[in-house]
Amino acid sequence: TLEELGEMVASASLCGLGQTSPNPVLTTLRHFREEYEAHIIDKKCPAAVCQGLFRTPCQHTCPVELDIPGYISLIKEGKFAEAYCLIKQRNPLPAICGRVCNHPCEFKCNRAQVDEPIAIKNLRRFVADYAFNLGVKYTPKIKERKKERIAIIGAGPAGLSAAWDLALEGYPVTVFEALPVAGGMLAVAIPDYRLPKNILRKEIQDIENLGVDIRLNTPVDDVESLLKDGYKAVFIATGAHKGAKAGIPGEDLAGVYDSI
Repeated sequence: TLEELGEMVASASLCGLGQTSPNPVLTTLRHFREEYEAHIIDKKCPAAVCQGLFRTPCQHTCPVELDIPGYISLIKEGKFAEAYCLIKQRNPLPAICGRVCNHPCEFKCNRAQVDEPIAIKNLRRFVADYAFNLGVKYTPKIKERKKERIAIIGAGPAGLSAAWDLALEGYPVTVFEALPVAGGMLAVAIPDYRLPKNILRKEIQDIENLGVDIRLNTPVDDVESLLKDGYKAVFIATGAHKGAKAGIPGEDLAGVYDSI
């Protein structure tokens, strides 16, 4: 490894220059190992400055690497349905993300060097609502059907996205959800004025239309039991719900609850 190579150079060198030359690498490995791993293993630059690793900073910063320049160009040309289809190739929840995404892409938008970032999230919401209102449908090509069944625990955004991707790969997918409604925090924590329930239901229905079986009111207490039932893999997407502290006196008193 890079660390072993640096240590070998330091220990085997006979002069002071050779013994100290690996220090910058060894020191940054010690304090910023995650940066090395992101660049070398994941081929990602968290700061979006290593241009050899990406096409555009906005696309590189997007968690699902949406083709942001592509769909914005289509919007510019008035091809709104085509823009929606391009987004849907990577993101099964465009209308939801168009409302509640924290849009890290905009913080790395090149346009900000001229005046201000492009409203990338709002443009995504626009084309998703356009498709919703006009009944535009798009489903990427589904690969050949496979026999191996996959179980997913949790019907939140992670579980639903995994179900979409696996279904497109041809796997029969079953999603087990403890709550009486699918969507996780999207359904029970975000108010309607930010994320209307009809938008949430529509995008979940698109996932179910791929053949995904979502079983509500079905908590899973034993992962091994799913494997015994014939599922070849289990993806645990139960979330890690925790409310943010306000940092004010009295918030830890009895009877005080956060929104989560």
